[in-house]
Amino acid sequence: MNHHATKTGTMTSKGQVLIPKALRDAAGLAPGQPYKVELDENGHVLVAPLDVTLDVEQRLAAQAMALESIEGRYVFGASTDRVMRDLRGDYQP
Repeated sequence: MNHHATKTGTMTSKGQVLIPKALRDAAGLAPGQPYKVELDENGHVLVAPLDVTLDVEQRLAAQAMALESIEGRYVFGASTDRVMRDLRGDYQP
């Protein structure tokens, strides 16, 4: 499995973006938790919880495990609603 999987989405008119649940879990992002947003030297936006204690290798391993946990769960023809419910977890807009 590719440890640097790319996900795409569309930013809302309010500047909001959805981070898939597996990636939020791997990064340690939880509802109500403070986070930081940085722009690195390559122009990439980085989002991380403020209390990050894992080193880069540990974070990459955690992200890979989270992505592997959803690998193969979605088959062609799955409804968008089902996929979004799974990605968002218990989130209710």
